[in-house]
This record gives sequence, structure tokens and C-alpha cells, in this order.
Amino acid sequence: MTRPTLAELERDCQKPDYRRLGNWMARRVTRPAALRVTWVVAPWGLSANGATLLAWSCGVGAALALARGTPGSWLAAAALLQLWYLLDHVDGQLARLRGTSSLDGVQLDFLMHHTMNLIVPLGAGHGAFVASGEPVWLWVGATWGIASLLITLHHDARYKTFITRLKRFRGLLEVHGGAGDRPVPPPRVPRHAARLAAWAARKMCETHVVMNVLSILAVTAWLAGDSRLWLGRGYLTLVAVLSVGVAAVTLVRSQHAQAAEREFAAWFRPRPGERLAYREGWWTVEAEDENGRT
Repeated sequence: MTRPTLAELERDCQKPDYRRLGNWMARRVTRPAALRVTWVVAPWGLSANGATLLAWSCGVGAALALARGTPGSWLAAAALLQLWYLLDHVDGQLARLRGTSSLDGVQLDFLMHHTMNLIVPLGAGHGAFVASGEPVWLWVGATWGIASLLITLHHDARYKTFITRLKRFRGLLEVHGGAGDRPVPPPRVPRHAARLAAWAARKMCETHVVMNVLSILAVTAWLAGDSRLWLGRGYLTLVAVLSVGVAAVTLVRSQHAQAAEREFAAWFRPRPGERLAYREGWWTVEAEDENGRT
């Protein structure tokens, strides 16, 4: 395969609206940087799934380095986390370049993300335990990891419920692509104090923020010779508390708003004059009468 130009990659590899959608680091730093990596490795024959597995390996290596609990190992973990995040964007670019994008590839990518949401906090918690000798940090890391999983899995679990319903469905529905308010650009920073605090708490739990804060703490610990990782342990406490709060609020608000039902209704709609009904364990499409009754 001949090496494409960067202009060709810009056209063929980037997501639609890649400058508008996603977090600031992905939009402004990682996607452009990943494009240069894709430009280098594209002629090598590296597959999109191969790039995902390579990124996954970097992520696992980062978690293991965090678990060693020394300033040097945390510095290595910081470098591996940055490389993981970069390669996490290369896999999608390779898939779009070669026309190999598939649901199976996306599934593999999601599995990697969920793995990282768990093993990075577990690694950091174990590292704090090694540095301090206090077992409580194992529990802090586990709490952070489980809460991080809940924050991200609640969306994936919602979409699994869609498939669960469709498996017990009779009839035809119209699919309205791009419904459910997704994808949307990131919201602006709120000005109201309470909303600003909630926004900041959610941001502190996002992957790119966690990765960058851990990197800053690792560099600081290495430069200061902080063998007990005092700043790292303080950050673990903060992010564990925040992640539990964000997870709880997210789940309660989602249930209260019946978010799964509302989003299903946005994506999958009966044709005019029809409605959904639940009969004898099956969801069916039934005709409405002039008063809107079946």
C-alpha cells in the first residue's frame, strides 16, 4: 500500500465533525496527532483491530506500572497512558481508511475502554498501597474503578435494553438515525455555581482528564522524589469520592427521567396511525383508532 498524503488522510480517516464533537483533547490534540501516526503505519499493513490490541496492551502496561507504586513506575505509566490514548484514535482512522469499519471492531474498542476504566483505578490504588503500606488504598482504587464502570456502562446497558426489546418484538418500526440527542457537541461551561460544580465533577471523572492528571502527578512525584506518592494518594481520594457521586446522580437521574424509554422512542418509532403495545410477553405494533386507542 502506498503512503497517502496527510490531506488524503484528513479526508478519508477523520470522523464527520471531528473538529466539533468529542472532548477538547481529542478535537485539538489527539486526532491530529493520531493522523500523523496513521500516515506512518498505514503502509505497514497494521489492521484496525491490531491497533486496538496494541493500544490495549499499552493500557494494561500502564495499569501494571501504576501498581508498582514508585515515582519511576508512575512516570512510565503516564507515558503508556498517553500512548494508549493516541493509539485508541489510530484504530478508527485505519478502519475508515481501509473501509473495514464494523460493529465487531467497535465492540472490541468499547471492551478496551471499559477495561481501562477499571484497571487504571485498581492499578493506582495498588500503587498507593505499595507506597504507603496501608490496605485502605486497595479499597479506594476498587471504589473508584467500580464507580467509573457504572458511569460509562449505564449508556451501554441502555442500548443493550434496546436490543433486548427488539428481540421480543413483532411488527415494523421506523429507525430515525441521529435521534436520541446523539451525537452532540460538548456542552458549554455553565455559569451557575451549582451547575458548574456538577460539570466539574463529571469532567474530573472523564478518561482524558484522569489520564492527564495522573501524568502531571507522576512527573511531580518523580521530580520531587516523593516515594510515598502523597499527591497521588490525595488525588485517589478525591476522584473516588467524585466518581461515586457522579455515578449515583447519573443513575438516579436516568431512572427518574425514564431515559431508556425516551431514547428508544426517539430512535425507533411506529408509523403514523400505529403504536407500541405489550401483549403476552411480546412488544407489538398495533393500529390506533381515531381516538388514539388500539
